Amino acid sequence: MTAKRTSRDRMIASGAQLFQRRGYHGTGLIEILEASGAPKGSFYHHFPEGKEQLAEAAMSQAGQVVQAMIDRAFAGASSFSEGANILSRAIADWFEKSDFSEGCPITSVLLETVPGSERLGAASELIFNTWIGTAESHAVRLGRASEANELATGLLIALEGAWIVARAQRSRRPFEIAAAFFVES
Repeated sequence: MTAKRTSRDRMIASGAQLFQRRGYHGTGLIEILEASGAPKGSFYHHFPEGKEQLAEAAMSQAGQVVQAMIDRAFAGASSFSEGANILSRAIADWFEKSDFSEGCPITSVLLETVPGSERLGAASELIFNTWIGTAESHAVRLGRASEANELATGLLIALEGAWIVARAQRSRRPFEIAAAFFVES
């Protein structure tokens, strides 16, 4: 039996998806409420600090989803290259399924709000560091300890860049190119 999602949970999920598609400034509170089906009065009950607080919660939730994708991609991999390829394909599949409209759930907010919002800047930094740390731990496990941080950071940079170029080109090919940088000799 699955737990019923609360109006707060629905607002976070709706906010995350809308921010990915339209950006932070392109998404209004009314749209989030309509998409979530939550009553108007519940927004400030759950997010008394406003839209920025909701964005932080949405980024955190989305960050956990991507972190789980990283873990799944590398869990059965026999090399960092294999894990990078699996992860790249998974993100490309997700992006393609959205018709190339759902950008990175963190970058879509980050680019519009930082450096103006210290709160969202700190949230972005924490999430990116968590993703890097997760990939780094897999690099260590896969025998690449001496270059683990560089590989993990490079993977994040490559995938974020691929996400942007893939959106412009409406193609999954940039993710394939990004993954190719991690082929082991």
